[in-house]
Amino acid sequence: MDPIKKEYEYFLVLCETPNISRASELLGMQQGSLSKALKKLEDSFQGKLFVRQGRGLRQTELGMLLQKQILKLKEDWQVGLEKDRESLRQVAGRIKIGSHQITAIDILSKVVPRLNEKYSELQLDMVFKTSNLITRDVIEHELDFGFVANPIRHPNLVIKRIRKDFIGLWTKDLKNHDKVIYYNPDMIEVSKVLKKYKDYKHVPVSDYEVLAQFAVQSHGITILPNPVAERYKKLKNFGEKLLEVDICLIYHVDRPRTHTFKKVLEEFKP
Repeated sequence: MDPIKKEYEYFLVLCETPNISRASELLGMQQGSLSKALKKLEDSFQGKLFVRQGRGLRQTELGMLLQKQILKLKEDWQVGLEKDRESLRQVAGRIKIGSHQITAIDILSKVVPRLNEKYSELQLDMVFKTSNLITRDVIEHELDFGFVANPIRHPNLVIKRIRKDFIGLWTKDLKNHDKVIYYNPDMIEVSKVLKKYKDYKHVPVSDYEVLAQFAVQSHGITILPNPVAERYKKLKNFGEKLLEVDICLIYHVDRPRTHTFKKVLEEFKP
């Protein structure tokens, strides 16, 4: 829950990433929609919040003033909301966590049940999305924590590496396999890998667990992250590592460090 409307959240992202194209990518929206939202905000304040500078934007005095007031409002609201519980030093309230399903199986499944059983007043909400969407939601204060692959560097993010995974080719038979390759179309940089296998039949499967089952049941090769493939003893790594992936814990640098936040963070730290 957030006390400010979406246009203000878009404005804050533009303040930190003063480029319409880059900011719209982080927000997961079209450049035209972001420009319209900015124009609507400027009309409501009857003044320019940014001026163009080269390929980017520069805040005006009005823009800097508005940014300061919005950030103060968000901080005061969050601190005030948790003040009573904080004074009692209870681990209570709601924490929202974003994760890819693969990471949830390997990391969250070990920590979340323990936290739920230990703290009766703590509610942990989990959201499963791609790394880019989770990163955007953490930057916008929609999520308290995120577990993402190869996160972008951003001034509003605290990034802590949890582990290093890799993406590789997996098959049941290293010597004899059919020229069919199974893959998840949402996997990062998968198009580069597929170009190396132009003479193979390409079969997209948009779920990693289903994809792993295809690998076990088929005679082709499958592109999989190692945490998924290694759960199936029949699968063998075929060839070199295609891509190394940093699995990281991220949270907003300005997220109030309440007692609950600190306790949950301690559980997640490697």
